Amino acid sequence: MEELKKRFSLFELLLVIAVLGLLSTLAIIAISNARQKSRDAARLEDMTEIKTALQLYFFDTNKYPEAKEPVTLGDGNFDCLAAGGWAALGCDTSYLADVPENPTPGGKPYRYSSDTATYTVEFELETQVGDKAAGSHALTQDGIK
Repeated sequence: MEELKKRFSLFELLLVIAVLGLLSTLAIIAISNARQKSRDAARLEDMTEIKTALQLYFFDTNKYPEAKEPVTLGDGNFDCLAAGGWAALGCDTSYLADVPENPTPGGKPYRYSSDTATYTVEFELETQVGDKAAGSHALTQDGIK
C-alpha cells in the first residue's frame, strides 16, 4: 500500500502569508499611532515647562520676555542674543535649562511672541489628546487654546 505524504497545498501557504501580512500591517499601524501620541505627550510636556518658566520669569520681573515678532524655539539655530528677552529663559539662568523643540523632525516649530503683558506659544498636535483636537494650538498665560 502506498504511503500518503502530508504536504501543505499552495492555497494553505498563500493563506498563511496573507494572514501574516495582515497582522504585520496592523502592528505597524499601532506602532505609528503610539509614536504620534508619544510626540503629542512630549509637546504638552514642553508647553507645561515653558509655561512654568514664563510664570517664574513674570513673578520676578512683572513682565513676560518681549518678542514682538514670533521667535522660533529650539530649531538648532536659536541665537540667544537675537531673541531679546526670551534669552533670559534659555540662556544663563535657571528659568529654563534648555529651550524645548518640536519632537517631530521637520515638524512645525514652536513659536513664541509677547508684548510683555501677554504671551503666545504656537504649536501643533498630531492627534487628539483629551479635549484638545489635532491641529494648531496656542499656549497663553490663560492656558492652551
